[in-house]
Amino acid sequence: MRRTSIFLKSWVLLTFLTVTIMTLMYIGHAIISVNSIEDTYNKLLQEKVTALKDAIMSDPEGYLTQANAAQSFDPELSYYIKIADQSRFVIQNPELQGQSELLLENILMNDQILDAIDSNVDDFSRITIKDEENNPLLLMVFVHKFELQGQSGMLVIGYDLDEFQTYQLNAKSITLLLLTVYLMGTIIYYQHLIRNVAEPLGIMTDIAFKYSRNDFSKRITFESYDEISGLGTAMNKLGKTLQATMLMNREERELLNHLFDSLPSGILYFDQNFQLKLVNGPGQDFLDFWRRVDPDAAAKVMPHQFKEMVQYAFKTTSGSEADLSWSQRHYNVKVTPVIQADLKKITGVLIVLQDVTNERQLDIIRGDFITNVSHDLRTPLQMIKGYSEAIIDNIAESNDEKIEMAQIILDETTEMNKMVNNLLDLSRMQAGYVDLNRQNVDLADFFDHLASRFENSFKEAAIQFTYELADGIKTYAFDEEKMNQVFYNLIDNAVRYSAEIGTRRQKFIHITVRLEDMLDKVVFEISDNGIGIQVESLPFIFERFYKNDKSRTYSKQKGTGIGLSIVKTIVEVHDGEIEVHSEPGVGTTFLVRLPFHNV
Repeated sequence: MRRTSIFLKSWVLLTFLTVTIMTLMYIGHAIISVNSIEDTYNKLLQEKVTALKDAIMSDPEGYLTQANAAQSFDPELSYYIKIADQSRFVIQNPELQGQSELLLENILMNDQILDAIDSNVDDFSRITIKDEENNPLLLMVFVHKFELQGQSGMLVIGYDLDEFQTYQLNAKSITLLLLTVYLMGTIIYYQHLIRNVAEPLGIMTDIAFKYSRNDFSKRITFESYDEISGLGTAMNKLGKTLQATMLMNREERELLNHLFDSLPSGILYFDQNFQLKLVNGPGQDFLDFWRRVDPDAAAKVMPHQFKEMVQYAFKTTSGSEADLSWSQRHYNVKVTPVIQADLKKITGVLIVLQDVTNERQLDIIRGDFITNVSHDLRTPLQMIKGYSEAIIDNIAESNDEKIEMAQIILDETTEMNKMVNNLLDLSRMQAGYVDLNRQNVDLADFFDHLASRFENSFKEAAIQFTYELADGIKTYAFDEEKMNQVFYNLIDNAVRYSAEIGTRRQKFIHITVRLEDMLDKVVFEISDNGIGIQVESLPFIFERFYKNDKSRTYSKQKGTGIGLSIVKTIVEVHDGEIEVHSEPGVGTTFLVRLPFHNV
């Protein structure tokens, strides 16, 4: 809608009313005044004309012949007398005396005068004639016909109404002047209103709209103090208060949003129409996950399990809790109705869901760990017990047999000690108790030493071990002992999970060291063509106690499932990262990325 100015409309209305009133007053005054003045003036003129008529008719022949007979009358008077064939026209106004013949002709040829002459009745007429300059000349004319000694005569007396006409023109001019002055005054008044009222109000209106858009950069300034400036001062204070309040609200809102989004649990709020009105980060992550795994999600606003719980909440005004699963992910879901206390009405439902997949997985992993450790400890303990009893009972007769049994006991004890040390190392590193002894290590010597440790294992499994160092990367600064543990675990896993002999043309374990310029990283790539890792196990292989072959069906597999967890921890304390790519039946590749600046 188009914006209009109330002051412009007020000014136009005020001006229109004033002009209308003045016009009506002028018309009324003119009608009354002019009529009254004209009547009085006409009576006075008629008296003068009648006096001149009486004077002339007392001696018509004298006025016909005497040149100065009418000098005692007003100069505005003129007369024309005619008796038989003699006539005389007398004009006393010196300005018109040179136009006597023209004026007389114009008077006698006037229609009103001709009518008056024909009527034979004394008559006063007001006529307008033209002078020699074609200017209008207003006259009051009296026509009187008479007989003198049997001869017909005619007397025409004229009175110049120039003064009366001047009066009317002056009256009109004064009225127009007053009207003009008034209009100028109203324009000045309008400009005053614009400058002192409309413009400040316009500025305050614009600033108020800026306030509504949370823009408090403008303030109102005034040169004087009046009601408008008082309103502006109040608006300035209001703006400051709103700005302070907005800042506080923004800080509180940002804090609440931060707290809301930082909650580990997903939060979803649905209104009575089952429309999603509020969701935090974890809640949105769940919805994205659900839409990926549910082919019918596009036609739904929420999972059907949620809808049943929400409908129950609306129906009973009570909450509910359930454990739900989607595509191997597990969630604890709580639905709580939101009740408006004053109306005692449910306005919506709040769904709080927590991803408990890791907890469930950890429970499974802990159970597997207990089983694995029990199995891995029971077998060597039984062997230690059996060989110890054999030595005590002198079952081993020869010294060589006793030494062989003692060696087996030592090997099993060493394996158990290694298992316990690994557990202690992992706990210590994950607690932050890690001291790194960084030194420049010759990588060729480092990998040659590792190859020598696995020489027998490589021969037994028919595995070809190779490594390749990129140009410019011959040494690297890391903790040699701990990184030896990393690559030992990775190579050991590759050996234990290698394919059966005969299933590959050539089984291999290959290590490549190269530079990634884009990421400014040094990459250690350990690849093999073993049995690979199951797809569902890939997200969990770096978890403590997790084992890829839970059934323990693969004969070469031993250990507690903490080797890769130790590997990941050591890599991370070196400011690096590790990832794995694997395809069952094809092979596995581990990528260890360490900062380039340590080269």
